[in-house]
Amino acid sequence: MVRPRLHRGHFAFLRAVAQGLSPRAMWARYLSDAGAFDDGPRVHRMTGWIRDELGAAAARGGDFARARLLRLDLTPPQTQDAPEAPPTLAAFVAAQGLDGFGEAEQLAAWEAAWPPDGAARTRERRRIRLLQRQLDAIHTLEAQVAMPVSPADGCEAWLVDAVAVRLRRAGLLTLGDLVASLQARGPTWWRHLHGIGARKAHAINAFLHAHADTLGTVPEFESDNDGTARRAEACRPLSTCVPLERFTPPVALDGRAGAYRCPRAQCRLAADNDREAILAWLASKGDGQNGGVNCTQRAYRKEAERFLLWAVLARRCALSSITIEDAVAYRDFLLAPPADWCSVHTQPRWSACWRPLAGPLSPASCAYALGVLGNLFAFLGAQCYLSGNPWRAVRPPRPVRTGLDPGRGLTTAQWDGVVQALAALPPSSANQRLQFALPLLYDTGLRLSELVAATTDDLRQEGSPGQGAGIGLDNWWLQVVGKGGRLREVPLPSSLIRQLADYLVARGLPGDPRQAGGAALLGGATDRAVRTPWAHRLTLDPAAPIAPSTFHRQIKAFFRQCAETTATTDPPAAEGLLRASTHWLRHTHASHALAAGVPVQVVQQNLGHRSLATTTRYVRTEAAARRAAMVHFWAAQSTQRP
Repeated sequence: MVRPRLHRGHFAFLRAVAQGLSPRAMWARYLSDAGAFDDGPRVHRMTGWIRDELGAAAARGGDFARARLLRLDLTPPQTQDAPEAPPTLAAFVAAQGLDGFGEAEQLAAWEAAWPPDGAARTRERRRIRLLQRQLDAIHTLEAQVAMPVSPADGCEAWLVDAVAVRLRRAGLLTLGDLVASLQARGPTWWRHLHGIGARKAHAINAFLHAHADTLGTVPEFESDNDGTARRAEACRPLSTCVPLERFTPPVALDGRAGAYRCPRAQCRLAADNDREAILAWLASKGDGQNGGVNCTQRAYRKEAERFLLWAVLARRCALSSITIEDAVAYRDFLLAPPADWCSVHTQPRWSACWRPLAGPLSPASCAYALGVLGNLFAFLGAQCYLSGNPWRAVRPPRPVRTGLDPGRGLTTAQWDGVVQALAALPPSSANQRLQFALPLLYDTGLRLSELVAATTDDLRQEGSPGQGAGIGLDNWWLQVVGKGGRLREVPLPSSLIRQLADYLVARGLPGDPRQAGGAALLGGATDRAVRTPWAHRLTLDPAAPIAPSTFHRQIKAFFRQCAETTATTDPPAAEGLLRASTHWLRHTHASHALAAGVPVQVVQQNLGHRSLATTTRYVRTEAAARRAAMVHFWAAQSTQRP
C-alpha cells in the first residue's frame, strides 16, 4: 500500500544492519511501515533495494566510485565464520595462572597461544576501513536523498495510486488531511471510505504510526465490525473536559494568584501555576528508569487530573484556592458525578469522547482518591507552594458492608482442583507454560509483573556444583525487583527447577538455567507454526518474555474452565474461580503458608512487604478448620456441664 520511497528509516536500518545489529530489532524500530518482519529473504531484499537506490543516486551525480562502494555488503561475518577473538593479556594471564611470571614471559606465552593470522587480520582491517567509508557515504546521501514525511505531502507521494485515488475522492488530499480524519473519527476511520477495507486501513495506519514524529499521533487500528457503541458515543456533545496534557486553564484560574499560594521567594518549586505544580509532583513519583511513566504516576495523574478539571470547570476555582467546603463538595461529586463527566466505554486519551470518569466511584475508590489528593497537597505544602492542606479535614466515605468478605484467595480444595485441572491439560507450549507458572506463583507469591520480568540470570544456586557438573535441583533462589525498586530473593522448590528445565528445553534452550543466556522464565508459545499454520511466517525469539496481558488472559481463561467444571458440584467455589486472577495466587500463597506454620517473618520476606502488619492480615483459618476446632471445644465443654 505504501509507495517504495527512501525515507530516513531506510538509512538508519541500513547503517545498523551493516554494523552487525539485529535486523529484527532494527526493522521494528525503523521499518514498521514496511510490514511484519521476516528472517532471511525479506531482509536481503530490503537491504539490496536500499543499496541499489543509493548506488543509483550516487551514479546520477557522477560519483561512480561511491556507487560501487554503496553496493558492497560489508556486514560483519557470522560468529561461526569469524575467527575467534583472542582474549586480552590480563584475561589470558588469569585463565592460565601466570600471575607469578614477568610481563615479557606472559606476553610470550600469549603470542604462542594466539599466533597472528596475517591474512585474516588484513581482511578484517580492510573490511572495517571500507565500512567506515560506506557509512560516511550513506550519511552524505541521506541529507541529499532522504525525504522526510510531511503533513503537507500529497497522499499520492507516499501511497500507491489505487489508495491515493480513493482517499482523494473522500476529500483527503494530503497526509495532514488523513491524520486529521483519523484523529476525528477514531479507530474506525476507514469504514465510511469507499474502497478502503480493513487490510488497506491497517497498512495506512502502520505507515502513519511509523512517522508519528512528523505527522502526529493517530489512534490504533481497529478491525472489529461492531462500531455501533463508539459511533453512538461520538454523537454526544463535545465536552470541555480534556486530559491533563491538553488542558490549559484560564489565566484567572490557573493558580498564579491562588488564595493559598505561599510567597514565591519561599517556594522551592519552579512551577508558576497549578498545572505545573501537579507535573512537578508527578515527576517526584518517578523511579528514574528510562524516563518512563510508572504505575504510581499513572494512577496519581488520574486523580489529580480529575480534581483539577472539576475545580476549574465545575467549581470555577483555582486548585490553589480550594477551601475545605470545596474539598467536601468534590468528595460528594465523586460519589455521584453528572452524566456528562462520565464515559460509558473506556476511551483513548486523544479521543473527543474521553471523560475523566466512568461512573460513580465506590466508597473505597473515593477514599483512595481523597488520599492521593491529600498526598498532592502535602507535597505542595512541604515545598512552600501552598500554605495548607484542606484534605486533612475531609472524612472519606465509609464503605457499606453487605456481608463478610470472602477474601481474594483460593481455598485448599479450590487449589487442589486447579492442580488436577493443570495436570489434565493437553500438551502444548502454552499449556506447558501454564503448568510451570501457576505452581511458581503459588509457591513464591510473586506478582505478575515480577514473574514476567524474571529471567534465568535472576536465578542463583547456593553451593552450585559448577557449570560442568550438571544441574542440581536444590537450593535455588530467584532474585526479584518488587515495588519501589526493592530487591529481594525468593526460595524455589526443587520441583519447580525440574519443571523449568523441561520448559526451557521445550523452547529450544539449554535445560540448565545457568546456560540459558538470560532467557525469560515465561516465553511465548513455540508451537504456533504447528497449531496455527496460517501464522507460519511469524518468527519467535524463544528467549523473549511473554506480554503480561497475554499471560493474564490465559490464566483468566483457565480459571473459567475450572469454574465451569465445578459449577454443578460446588457453585460457591466456581464463583470464586471466576473472580480469581494472578494476584489471588499471591494471597493464596500467603494464607496457605501461614496456615501451614511458616513463620510470618518468612512470608513477609517472600512477599516483599515493608510492614509485618501487612503480612499478618493473611493470618486466617479456613471455615472448615475453624468449625472443627470449635466442635472439639464444644464437646469438651459439654462433658463438664451438669
